Amino acid sequence: MTAVASPVIDPAERTAASWSATLASLKSRGVPDDDPRVVTAREGLAYHRVHRAVTAESGHLSAAGVDRLVAQLRQGVSA
Repeated sequence: MTAVASPVIDPAERTAASWSATLASLKSRGVPDDDPRVVTAREGLAYHRVHRAVTAESGHLSAAGVDRLVAQLRQGVSA
């Protein structure tokens, strides 16, 4: 069986609750962690966690801090 890449989806198009429900549904049916749908749901949830943190801290970060965080996020991007 050939591995299928995760589809490119804008995680902001769905709410965190929607991503969570999708992940719960997939896992309740025994879908493995490496399934592209599970990977995509986890990526959507990660986006919303980071978005919440950035929103909460916006206005409290220096330009240097923002640059460092952007660099760290770029390094952590899944292929």
